[in-house]
Amino acid sequence: MAVPDRSRKRPESATTHVATVGLRVTPRDAKTLHAAFHTGTRLYNAALEEALQRARTLRADPEFARLKALEPGPDRTAAFHWLDLQYGFTAAALQAYLNGVRHRYPGEALFAHEVQALADQAFGAVARWHFGRGGRPRFKSIRRGLHALTGKDKHSALQPVVDTAGHLVAIRWGRAHAFAVAWPKIGGSRRARAQQAERARVEALLAAGALRACRIVRTLVRGRWVYTAQLVLDGPPPLRHPVGMGRLSLDMGPSTVHWVGPSGPGHHDALAPGVVFGQQTLRRVSRHVDRCHRRESPACFDNRGRHRSRGCLWRNRSREAQRAQARLAEAHRVLAARRRTEQGTLQNRLLAVGTQVRCEAQRYTSWQRTYGRSVRDRAPGQFIAQLRRKAVSAGGGLYTFSPRTTALSQVCVCTRQVKKPLAQRWHSCPCGVEADRDLFSAFLGLYVQPKDGQDRLDFETAQRAYASRRQDLACKPGVEGAGWAPGKPRVRHRRPSGRRALVRIAKRLGRTARGVRADGAVRKRPRPVPPTDATRPAGGGLAK
Repeated sequence: MAVPDRSRKRPESATTHVATVGLRVTPRDAKTLHAAFHTGTRLYNAALEEALQRARTLRADPEFARLKALEPGPDRTAAFHWLDLQYGFTAAALQAYLNGVRHRYPGEALFAHEVQALADQAFGAVARWHFGRGGRPRFKSIRRGLHALTGKDKHSALQPVVDTAGHLVAIRWGRAHAFAVAWPKIGGSRRARAQQAERARVEALLAAGALRACRIVRTLVRGRWVYTAQLVLDGPPPLRHPVGMGRLSLDMGPSTVHWVGPSGPGHHDALAPGVVFGQQTLRRVSRHVDRCHRRESPACFDNRGRHRSRGCLWRNRSREAQRAQARLAEAHRVLAARRRTEQGTLQNRLLAVGTQVRCEAQRYTSWQRTYGRSVRDRAPGQFIAQLRRKAVSAGGGLYTFSPRTTALSQVCVCTRQVKKPLAQRWHSCPCGVEADRDLFSAFLGLYVQPKDGQDRLDFETAQRAYASRRQDLACKPGVEGAGWAPGKPRVRHRRPSGRRALVRIAKRLGRTARGVRADGAVRKRPRPVPPTDATRPAGGGLAK
């Protein structure tokens, strides 16, 4: 019998990608998965508590304080490593600890590889806090729990099941559980053909032995858990959209992005314009939850109606409050899904122009203090993070330059620098340069180069390039808002007109709008008045 190759060492530069398949979960399977995720949550919290305790004990040692005062070097690193081994603050030690805990856990037992992945996840969170790269990690609540259970490698208990014909039919978890895989759409539509081709590609990679790991992910949709399987496969991801080779420059805003490519007009695009349709629903449900909170737990608020800072005391929540919170969570999920889809469409459009992307280095978290709701709904920081990942995956990258040394919104190609207020959206210079402020900043970003350890604008190159592109940047803000600017698509989907809007339209057209007036009278569609003897034409014929 051949011994399977259980080697796990792979080069760090090896590329992988993730393929997602849906699962057809029965009520019995859902109960099994729910118990497993509950067990995983408890084990993760146990590993996190143990890692935090070991980190606190390590920090209290006088040797740790002495080593911190030393100069960085290989001797200091080796001393810290020896100290970590003494206190068991390593990923391997935490895996061994959690593996012993799982044998004593009374609930649904998890397998060794899934438990080791949970230990690695907890140790990574504590290590980031220990080395000052992140905040103190928090425990997973039992109500929300984990969102994924991952196998450590391709030899874990989570395995795809392939039939004799080579089709992916199920995901096996150990020997006792197997969860059926949802089939792709049947038919000749574009979506059906795309799903069938994707499933055939995944099955071919599985047959070639490209599987690296498997995980089960759950998402709360309309109050119910929906389960999917993710397969980590060797090789680069498939190219689904065209990729350009030029250079691209962005000027980010809280809700918009201005970008200029190597040629052609400048573009003004909104970040996730579809999220505005769900804001009214989100606000209405949020106010419902707030009313339930104030009615059921008045001790949480002070005399001025503000929530107390010592913590929330709202424990016993009514069914009305629970349903309202479920609707609020669903509204946030829908908004996030729409934002992710629309941002992905814009990112693919940008990368079709070029993969060498440039933009200013901004602190997007600081925008939350001024543009809180807009940043919450449109997430410019998430847009840049995803664009960086996609650009690197396509063979390019994202270069961020300092706005302090460049000041692109204040300078001109003639080297004149004038500070502009935020309300001034048009760049006008005595040298004759007239352009949209944001598009002009994005255009100048194409010619920022590192010089003497700092980012500097190459004025000579920018001045030569501006002569042939002055018309591409001279889009007045009023024209852009009307939807006629180059590259800005006109609004295709609009919300239906409300009752007040219909009344105004009817008044403008001289008609009578239907509905209930303020005095209680009912507006009805005017009916045609039958002709009388005075209005009927002579001879009884029809009036021409």
